[in-house]
Amino acid sequence: MAVESKDIRNLALISHGGAGKTTLTEMFLLNSGIIKQAGKVEDENTKSDFMPEEKDHKYSINNSYFSLNWKNKRLNLIDTPGYADFRGEVASALRISEGALLLVDSNAGIEVNTNYVWQMASDNQLSRFILINKIDQEGSSFRKVLDQLIDNFATTILPITIPAGEAENCQGIIDILSQKMFTDEGQQDIADDFKEEANDYRFELIEKIVELDDELMMKYLEDEKITDKELASALSKGVSSGEIVPLFSASALQNTGVKELMNHLMTLIPAPDEAGAIEGVNGQEVQLSVDSPFVGLISKTMVDPYIGKLSIFRVYSGKLNKGESIFVPSSKSNLKVSKIYKLNGAEQEQVDSIVAGDIGAVAKMDELETSDTICDPDIEIELEKIEFPDPMLTMAAKASEGSDDEKMASALHRYSKEDATFKVNYNRETKELLITGMGSIHLSVINDICQRKFDVGFQTGTPSVAYKETIQKKVDVEEKYKKQSGGRGQYGHVYIKMEPLPRGKGFEFDEEIFGGAIPKQYIPAVEKGIVEAKDEGVLAGYPVVDFKAIVYDGSYHDVDSSEMAFKIASSKAFKNGLTQAKPVILEPIMDVKVVVPENFMGDIMGDLNSRRGKIMGMDPDNGNQIIKAQVPEAEMFSYATDLISITGGYGYFTMDFSHYDKVPAENQDKIIEEANRDNK
Repeated sequence: MAVESKDIRNLALISHGGAGKTTLTEMFLLNSGIIKQAGKVEDENTKSDFMPEEKDHKYSINNSYFSLNWKNKRLNLIDTPGYADFRGEVASALRISEGALLLVDSNAGIEVNTNYVWQMASDNQLSRFILINKIDQEGSSFRKVLDQLIDNFATTILPITIPAGEAENCQGIIDILSQKMFTDEGQQDIADDFKEEANDYRFELIEKIVELDDELMMKYLEDEKITDKELASALSKGVSSGEIVPLFSASALQNTGVKELMNHLMTLIPAPDEAGAIEGVNGQEVQLSVDSPFVGLISKTMVDPYIGKLSIFRVYSGKLNKGESIFVPSSKSNLKVSKIYKLNGAEQEQVDSIVAGDIGAVAKMDELETSDTICDPDIEIELEKIEFPDPMLTMAAKASEGSDDEKMASALHRYSKEDATFKVNYNRETKELLITGMGSIHLSVINDICQRKFDVGFQTGTPSVAYKETIQKKVDVEEKYKKQSGGRGQYGHVYIKMEPLPRGKGFEFDEEIFGGAIPKQYIPAVEKGIVEAKDEGVLAGYPVVDFKAIVYDGSYHDVDSSEMAFKIASSKAFKNGLTQAKPVILEPIMDVKVVVPENFMGDIMGDLNSRRGKIMGMDPDNGNQIIKAQVPEAEMFSYATDLISITGGYGYFTMDFSHYDKVPAENQDKIIEEANRDNK
């Protein structure tokens, strides 16, 4: 059907894994007529989990996008993964939505990822909703979970639908706004057993809503009647402003309360054009209207086995028609759009156009990358990039048996274009291909995908540390290289001073030759000899840095001297000087920022200290603590998994290179021992 921006609603489903998002999505599709029968996760036949890896693991890995019609509105629904290793998908979905529905399991309550994705929705300033799911399960408690949510989230949570009965005795749901009860038999008046509870919730609902509207507050204080329409209007404003979070109850598996949830969402999720305008990174502004120039954002790229690369995008203003040209500011390129699609899981439907507020996809446009702005060629505006979580686990990758490293590297680079939380880098110093993901599950799934898509797998191991060596005192060395073998000989003679430089200065070379002791044409050879020799230190064979070499004297032979002779002489002088200059091993030190709930602060600080870390500071942040530290890289390779273990999954960290520093003596002995063993 033709759709206008004011009739579009965009909603991301978020939760901890196992709360029921995929099952709820099936019921949305069933109720709206997209499917005739709901699938089940355990039967591997849901519309959301269509990838082979999702069927095998029985959990979502990628976002699934759906478009359905309900109550004369178009709902673009995004089912996001619930496990922490796939939070990048959640970031992508939230960026292109106006609403986020948080599912909470009525048995489990708030879990590890619940808080994280809730905060992500809050940071994106979305209208937020909560659904307590599985209300008919044995042992479930709606009231207990509601109290937990109220205590945990610093916002006004208002129940809109509540269960009629507890757990396995649940008879349906009660709508507090309409004051009706919905059971398998249909709509009816609230049963006497639940009237008192329903009235209490309605009283609380009215009190909270009238606080948002001065006119309603006056009516309330003067005991005048407030209509349901007035309540609904004020509630909608409170949701848009973020002052109120509506809460619903349902059993998605039984489709209990789902239709009522859908009805309320269509009323409460803000329309895309309500935001007014969107601003580019350079201050340009475009009205969120179909009448404005076209502006869109690529939220995700993925490879479809049948139609190639799919670029999923949100239209923020204007309208995109098939056959039109678009401009990509990041690459300064113009592209022609041949086909436009609407998505329903694995299925694509070709459409002629996409209007402001809607979500669609274009195919086979390899130039497009995630976070790219696309716009009308007559304007140039670039939107803020999507802010993805930083991946935490870095491993060294080698091709699996029967595969080659070049093919593996190509496959990993290709996949990294689809997943913004997966990074691939080649470390020239250690000669290793490093892959960084959100966690071990993330990397394992990527391995499965690479084997299926590119017919190549990989093995992971702990990365090597890029140690270096340096000197600690000034030395003065002499070296003479003299060789006579019948014909022309070899002669080079140098005096070289070596001295330490501050950390990070690398290598400097100078000459102080007077009187032509060494001809000018041989000085570059002296430098080259040191440059080549410094790649391998005398302690453990690591590159030597942070020193200065000065050639200040020497001698030459008119016939036998050559560039080669002076290069060899300076190389030998460097090696001799290195052994005399108190060489030590340097290790990379990382700036580490750990974000954890306050109750884990002591454990984290103790753990960082055990890793030879130095605490640099602490800052409070919304009930969390940000701990800043400097820690040797060698101590951080297992930190991603250890942090999850210490905090139960509530902590995360980022890490960047800071500087090199001297390795403690006891650690240096172990490094030298290992290097000697490896060399043997």
